[in-house]
Amino acid sequence: MALDDSRKESLSSAEMSAFCSQTAQVKAFVREQGLYGGQSYTIFKDHDDPAAITKAAAVHKAVKTIKDSGLAIPLGLRVYCTKAYEAQNRAFSRGAKWSEVAIVILGKAALEGGRPDAMSATQANGFNKPTITCMHEIGHILNERNLGDTFWEKDSIMTGKATTGAEVSGYAAQNKKEFVAEVFAGLMLGRTFSHPCMQEYAALGGPQLP
Repeated sequence: MALDDSRKESLSSAEMSAFCSQTAQVKAFVREQGLYGGQSYTIFKDHDDPAAITKAAAVHKAVKTIKDSGLAIPLGLRVYCTKAYEAQNRAFSRGAKWSEVAIVILGKAALEGGRPDAMSATQANGFNKPTITCMHEIGHILNERNLGDTFWEKDSIMTGKATTGAEVSGYAAQNKKEFVAEVFAGLMLGRTFSHPCMQEYAALGGPQLP
């Protein structure tokens, strides 16, 4: 089902409303600028989050890992690090009037809790949980950039579960969007997946390594 303007407006409003509700309780953010491989990005650290420095370091490592793989990070990437109760680990790729945004929130679950069956719980190859979480969320944005409206359409290729999701992680088996983000994070960790899995990942607009 193709998206019309009213549906796009509804979706973008919901996205920005969710972002605002998850960051509204933060009293002040400390801005930190990053630059790597010719691309800039911005980290916003919750002044009251004792883990903000750890999360910021995770963002820098996530960006470096993605860039070193030969891929570009989303233009204008902004990552908000907060311990606010309302904040979830989440990616936002559309703003007002369906404009492209690249926003990631790293909440309390970036360090503790969260899904035990997610790629971030593996902490493989020296990558800690917040770094893997950040790469996963960036994977969502890159997936959306590849697919455009298809990412959002009802009954599109992104509807339902991935047939090879269980090979990747329990979380990847939940739905196709999480499958793509989990495979992406896994690739950044140096994992390899079966040919059918990678075929499905490519068909769903997963970011392709050079």
